[in-house]
Amino acid sequence: MKFWFRLRNYGVCRNLKLRHFGHGTLHRNAESIEAKVDPRILALRDKLLYCDYLDSGNVKMGFLKQKKFEKLKFNYEEMQRYEEIAYKPTFSVLLDDLKEDKNKIVVDQEEKKMEDNNCEKETVVKQKPVHMPYEMVDSYEIIDSISDDTEKTSSTVSNEEYKNLYEKYLELKKSGLSELTFKDFIKSTEDDVDRSDTDDLPNSELWKVSDTWMSDYEQFDDTLLGVNRYGTADPNSNVSCVPCGGCGALLHCRDPAIPGYLPSELFSFKNDEDLKSMTCQRCHFLKFYNTALEVKVSIEDYPKLLRVIKSKKCAVILIIDLTDFPCSIWPDLKSVLHPFTPIFLVGNKVDLLPTDSPSFLENVKQCLLDSVIGVTGVKRENITHVQLMSAKTGYGIEHLINKLQYKWRHKGDVYLVGCTNVGKSSLFNTLLNSDYCKVQAIDLVQRATVSAWPGTTLNLLKFPILNPTDKKRRLRTIRLIKERFYRTQESHYRKYQFKTTKDMKFATLEEHVGKSFTSKSLKDARADSFSEISHKALSRKPVLDESRPEYKQSRWCYDTPGTIQSDQILNLLTTDELSLTLPQEIITPRTFMFRPKQTVFVAGMGRLDYLEGEHFIRCTLFASEHLPITMCRTTDADEVYDRLLGTSAFRVPIDDSERLKVWPKLKPKEIREITGVNGEESVADVVLSSIGWIAITPLENESVSLRAWTPEGRGIYLRCPALLKKSVSLRGAKVRGTPMYSLGRRVYVKR
Repeated sequence: MKFWFRLRNYGVCRNLKLRHFGHGTLHRNAESIEAKVDPRILALRDKLLYCDYLDSGNVKMGFLKQKKFEKLKFNYEEMQRYEEIAYKPTFSVLLDDLKEDKNKIVVDQEEKKMEDNNCEKETVVKQKPVHMPYEMVDSYEIIDSISDDTEKTSSTVSNEEYKNLYEKYLELKKSGLSELTFKDFIKSTEDDVDRSDTDDLPNSELWKVSDTWMSDYEQFDDTLLGVNRYGTADPNSNVSCVPCGGCGALLHCRDPAIPGYLPSELFSFKNDEDLKSMTCQRCHFLKFYNTALEVKVSIEDYPKLLRVIKSKKCAVILIIDLTDFPCSIWPDLKSVLHPFTPIFLVGNKVDLLPTDSPSFLENVKQCLLDSVIGVTGVKRENITHVQLMSAKTGYGIEHLINKLQYKWRHKGDVYLVGCTNVGKSSLFNTLLNSDYCKVQAIDLVQRATVSAWPGTTLNLLKFPILNPTDKKRRLRTIRLIKERFYRTQESHYRKYQFKTTKDMKFATLEEHVGKSFTSKSLKDARADSFSEISHKALSRKPVLDESRPEYKQSRWCYDTPGTIQSDQILNLLTTDELSLTLPQEIITPRTFMFRPKQTVFVAGMGRLDYLEGEHFIRCTLFASEHLPITMCRTTDADEVYDRLLGTSAFRVPIDDSERLKVWPKLKPKEIREITGVNGEESVADVVLSSIGWIAITPLENESVSLRAWTPEGRGIYLRCPALLKKSVSLRGAKVRGTPMYSLGRRVYVKR
């Protein structure tokens, strides 16, 4: 009765549930629940207290959504049962009775024949089948719909190249020179071809690069193309004096492993004017194919390039990654600075930090200032200005330009300094396309190559700084005043949209970087000086000529190579692992309950052990959403790590046997005596270099001892006070049956 009551209400379920979620949604959700789980992870189920790979659905959905989903799944199963009963072809049970009667008649007839010894006559009994009124079909059978012609077509050789390989294989087979199968023979042939093309190139993911990549260059002459699709080197050629516009290395075609390399097909027979508009092979692969070539660069060369700062009258823009400090602060910064060099301290990537309180920006600014002074030892009076900004979204850039123009003016050159991957090249490109660059040079200077791969910039890049006249200052001020009204309106609109849609893109810190001055168009400039410029020069892409009078007295803004900080682990990761590790949007804090003798893993790169303490503590992880959490008991931690390394439970490092062979082991560092102040306020952060950080929140007056692990023990710091100490109070409700809290808010909203 209960079952038929559910079927009777099937129409109601269909109208109320499927109208909102759709049949496809239910089907996909049902399939996702029953999806096949990696057996390597499932075998450790009893030893895992929590695993994102297995349990993340409970945390992301929450209790109410989970119950709603379970109800939808039940309705879907009921719907499947109903459809099976209503539409599946059904035969009468009378057929079974008829079959039994038929068999009985045949047996009786055979017995009668045996008795009468008369085998000449056979009684044939034909029974008419009985069909039910609601029957859809009488019977069905599966037939092969593939014709003979189709089979012949599918078995033929697909292309001429494949046919030639097959004939070559048969010849070798007949002569006894090959004992491989045809499949293995093809694979070995492909390996030989690939190896011959890439013997001269450094290790990289060259499968991403197109065969016609050289045609991307306007200067490419296809008549010079050789057998090797990556071009050929010429060890006897000379190195040019023209730097690459993307990384600053001098262009040459001697060795692919040396920065600034271009194949001889692109480099040879080109004059300096042609080379000025070109970028090296490494920058081209990074920009268009997201492939990084390893180059031979000495770590000691970076400080040598920066030592020019000590002997010059210049200013320094010190850039720090707010998602990775103090690991992104260069400890030896003081060694390359003059005692009176002014420092404009910039905290980049502020758009990725969740807003935990109304005084969020001031707290971050103060924490950044204290960390830089403590790590580098520079004097507080040398820090002229502290600015939080985002080179990606433009937030804070206009304010930084104002401070540079009014505090430093045009007294000397400006150098962008910082560790690898803090955003120097992104800021360089943004300033280049703003009021800080001379108007004539905006379209003539090549943009720096920007990539997640650390150490992209290999030499100094520069653009001329604008020395604004009173008229230009007035024009810029007028533009900013006009834009202030629109920015205010846009801010109100974004807040309204965020409250309405809860879409995080409306809560991201973002500003427009504009230009106040317009220059003479390139077309007009050519027309005015046509008599002085040859036709060949007109067809060439324009480049910056430093010998022109307007640049002789210029001050320059330099983008410098990123200094190598031994605490960072970015250079240990591949490009695919970097895309998973580096956050691309506002970080979502993940809070969990941590008890003594327990261990938490952040992907396969970070680990934290709770050594001593009387009660549980709350920990909040700030890291990329693609880095999963796995928790277990400390006694099982080593076994769990060894068995889950390379699986989907960790994700990083990736599942590749060759990759795992060179993956460094985790090494520990103990962190003693962290005492709680308030159960709703984090006391300190355990920083795991380049991975993120874990905010520690013990109960009031409770002391705990921890132990942190990273690859080779790099970049483990205790940051006190915590950077975002209020974020733990924005957590969601405790998820039943797990140590996790449901995902809370990323933006502080007044209640």
